[in-house]
Amino acid sequence: MTEGTAIEFARLTMKELGVGDCYTLRYRQIQIPPHRKVELKATNEIIILIKPPYFLKAYSKAGILNRTDKFINEHQYIHRGKTVLINQNSKAYLNATVLQVIPAL
Repeated sequence: MTEGTAIEFARLTMKELGVGDCYTLRYRQIQIPPHRKVELKATNEIIILIKPPYFLKAYSKAGILNRTDKFINEHQYIHRGKTVLINQNSKAYLNATVLQVIPAL
């Protein structure tokens, strides 16, 4: 997903949730060491993955993204609540770029 598409999804989702224009966007790039994970404690926030690297695994209550797993039929780029990002590469660091949508309630 590109930045422009992510911003449009954020705008539409916040409108659907009744938040309107009362939200903040945080563009974050998170570096993850080999075979490590990072937990984003986004309680009532939305996390949108932007152009995720191949070895990135992400999951939350909204679904999973894991392109190395050929048995997953649909990969989710938009996550809600606590989101876990995992680097499945054993040798290289990964940079995960996310758009964090924070309602201002």
